[in-house]
Amino acid sequence: MTTSIKTTLRHAEPQRDFGAAPSREESSLTQRLLICLIDGEIQKFYPDGDLPLDLYPATRQVEACKLDAAEWLKVLKDFAPTALLTCWSTPAIPEEIASDPESPLRYICHIPGTVRRLVPRSFFERGGTVTNWGPLAGGQVAEQALLLALASLRNIGQWRQQIADKHHVPYWDFVDSLRTRTLFGRRIGLHGFGQIAQALVKLLKPFQVKISAYSEGVPPALMESLGVKPCRSLEELVPQSEIFFECEALNPSSERSVTRELLAQLPNQALFVNIARGIIVDEAALIAEVRSGRLHAALDVITQEPISPEYPLWHQENALLSPHIGAPTSDSQWTYGAFATANLRRFLHGEELDGIVSLAAYDRST
Repeated sequence: MTTSIKTTLRHAEPQRDFGAAPSREESSLTQRLLICLIDGEIQKFYPDGDLPLDLYPATRQVEACKLDAAEWLKVLKDFAPTALLTCWSTPAIPEEIASDPESPLRYICHIPGTVRRLVPRSFFERGGTVTNWGPLAGGQVAEQALLLALASLRNIGQWRQQIADKHHVPYWDFVDSLRTRTLFGRRIGLHGFGQIAQALVKLLKPFQVKISAYSEGVPPALMESLGVKPCRSLEELVPQSEIFFECEALNPSSERSVTRELLAQLPNQALFVNIARGIIVDEAALIAEVRSGRLHAALDVITQEPISPEYPLWHQENALLSPHIGAPTSDSQWTYGAFATANLRRFLHGEELDGIVSLAAYDRST
């Protein structure tokens, strides 16, 4: 299999010891960037055509997803990049490259969020640096979570039908038929306390809510610093949550951690909002609870995506569904490309990077 590979050389490249970290003086001369995006990703994140082709002394552009494993490894060995610009389509970094302390590859600039599928743990262990979209997505996903909660509480899914069916009845009878509820003063439960949950805490504060949270491995002091009551377990968190936000990262310990038994402990008419991953909850049990009318659900994610009209809650009045659109929003996609380019420039000049993925965050991530 072959694919088009474009190379840009700004000037001659001095040789150096790939086993040594580059000095500031070397940075402007020896850095090599491999751009691993497909056309759709370029159009999404660099709509103005400002892909950083001329930023580094040597740049190569390759649609890595069209290469087989041997070809992908050969490109990485032959071009010997010091930095990669990656996205959803980029195949996993071969272990041979990731774990080799003599490899010139020092930095992976990933435009989206999760890097578990892309970057082996050994890359972190040998001192490699990885960044993602950092704080950009957390606020937008939290915004989606707040939207889902408010829309569900106000029964937005029934507005159009109720207007059609009851526009002729007395006004207050019409209003009462919608059974709207308020967010003010509610008891909130957060499962997970990463960037999304922390951004959501700030968005919820004006509603004078009482927020509790549980996330395995997160220091209680961090929650308390944001005015959140830490819980010792999901078993402690769930029964007190009138609105339960699922924000936890997907990992082996969180998969299906919200069990049938825990869902049964949510208060009657509680709202379950999921903006994390569908598989964190026992989906069959959630569907049963919602169909029974005991719980409400507002879901941006489900186990099998994309969502379709065949989904069991599609016609359920007490379920609000969105098609995994938390982030990035269409009008902000270019900012993710700009964020990545700014990080590539910082790495080139030996400056501090934004959105660094720590090993601890990597271990907790999807």
